Amino acid sequence: MGILKTIKRKTILLGNLFSKNFIIKGKNIIITGSNSGIGLELLNKLSRENNIIALVNKSLENINYKKNIKIIQNNFENLEFDETFIEELNDFKPNILINSAANFGPENQFLENINSKDFQKIININVLAPLRLIQICLGSNNLRQIMNITSGMGSLTNGHDGGYYYYRTSKTMLNSISKNIAYDLKNKKINLFCLQPGNVKTKMNSSGIISAEFSAQKIINILGEDNSNFSGKLIDINRNILNW
Repeated sequence: MGILKTIKRKTILLGNLFSKNFIIKGKNIIITGSNSGIGLELLNKLSRENNIIALVNKSLENINYKKNIKIIQNNFENLEFDETFIEELNDFKPNILINSAANFGPENQFLENINSKDFQKIININVLAPLRLIQICLGSNNLRQIMNITSGMGSLTNGHDGGYYYYRTSKTMLNSISKNIAYDLKNKKINLFCLQPGNVKTKMNSSGIISAEFSAQKIINILGEDNSNFSGKLIDINRNILNW
């Protein structure tokens, strides 16, 4: 199994050896989940040439402090968005919002174990917090791009397994909301990308094939291209349009 994973990883890297990597400069960018995984790698790369608000829940230890990074701690589990927080985001005048934060929920997500309290926590983090952040950022009238990081586990077309009700359902909901918002923002020329980042090795997915750094650069490339043909579509990091 380890040999197959290595072959897959090398095939992916080889296939992208000559692809163009974009550098985004001079933007105000909000990134959620910035202290680990894809969010942290996006922060590391985008903070070189941009102003960043890094939204995190608890741990700050992985973040390298820079004068152009402002770190704000916020508990998405309880949807804590007070007036001070809203003013901070609006005063920042974000051009790009990247909703990367997510919570997988407890391992035991079988049908007989579902309870509404745990379910609501995951929906708050994975669905309602991204929605609320989009609403807030639109208030500054500077927002041009939204990147919602979803998961293949939220696909209705390609789902062939049961279980993991909290996470699967939350990502399906995020997909639906992303598509709706993209329609509503089309006339404002704001692109919303709903992206499956690939089988990324992170804290939530220790068996992943590609690195968070590799996936983060691919996400930056999509933002750099800013192709409106992908807005409101479910896409992967190679710009393939997928079935919902």
